[in-house]
Amino acid sequence: MILTPDEGDKDKIYHEVPDQWTAAEAISFMKESTNRDPLAIVAFVGDKVEADKGFMVMQIPSKLLNKGAYGGLGAWAWYNFVLFTLFGGFALVSWMFFRKIRKRLLQLQTAMTITGPDRMPKSIVTGKLDEIGRLEEAFNTMVTKLDESRRREIEEEELRKRLVSNLSHDLRTPLTVIRSHIHVMTKEDLTSKGKQSLQLMDERIADLSVLIENLLSYNLLNSGRVTLKLERKDVLRLLRESAAAWYPVWEKEGFDIDINLEAEPLFWRVDEVWFRRILDNLYQNIVRHASSGHYVGISTEQRNEQRAIIIADHGRGIQSPSDYKGAGLGLSIVDLLMKHMELEWVMESTGEGTSIVIFDPRREI
Repeated sequence: MILTPDEGDKDKIYHEVPDQWTAAEAISFMKESTNRDPLAIVAFVGDKVEADKGFMVMQIPSKLLNKGAYGGLGAWAWYNFVLFTLFGGFALVSWMFFRKIRKRLLQLQTAMTITGPDRMPKSIVTGKLDEIGRLEEAFNTMVTKLDESRRREIEEEELRKRLVSNLSHDLRTPLTVIRSHIHVMTKEDLTSKGKQSLQLMDERIADLSVLIENLLSYNLLNSGRVTLKLERKDVLRLLRESAAAWYPVWEKEGFDIDINLEAEPLFWRVDEVWFRRILDNLYQNIVRHASSGHYVGISTEQRNEQRAIIIADHGRGIQSPSDYKGAGLGLSIVDLLMKHMELEWVMESTGEGTSIVIFDPRREI
């Protein structure tokens, strides 16, 4: 059979299909129709060669294939256009969604990192009630609880400071009276055991007086009610003067005193009164806790290219048990004063003794 083109295809040249085919003609037709317009389609009648009913040839103009149902655009072009449109729309919606989430998360991050004058984070305005909205509400709840806890802590701290201050002042007067009566009793005719008891009472009351003094000083320093007056001072001169004041005490306790200070002055910015308090606390610790070593050493050394002060003893170490061991207020006061004067100190303690190394990280001035 011969299929003729429609009216719009009169200019096309179609291959003549004969009524009867030979094998050679069929093969030649298929070869010539491979890259020719119109498209030639060959199929067996009955869809099986065994039917022995011959074959059928159809020719389809290429413009029908290209035009299709898309108004002149091919199916692949339409497919790409729709796919690009969907992908672009998805990307735009995703960007807008995540941009809004990012903005809310950045607002939450800023609220967490920026604190007010009281060093507390501020509450934020919550948005819609979604997962991030619930997170914002939880953050505001946490801020409220922290603020309440902070206020309670400040109130308790003020109450504690007032209590310590009042107790310190109230205890000083009776202790002074007791010590004066003990001093009067020592002049009476007492047995050696009675005198020993009075001496022990006097020592314990003296220790209690020192404890009260340390407690009051710690309370004042920790509350910021003490203003240090930092001046350029020769700390080696202060060491010599403080050691001279403690010399009789060390001799009375049988200490070997080893003072090896350089003649060249060492200038640091310190408060003279409170620096002497540091030295007094360290010397007192040696007398109370390291008396078994019967040694006190005061020297200067070069540590990390800096001149440092060394105060050493030959006691049993800071970790060893002591009859006078307390809450460590003396060393706490030392630590606070060091920080206020911008000095640094290191404690090196073994079973053979303890060394306190004091240096100025700002170098010698």
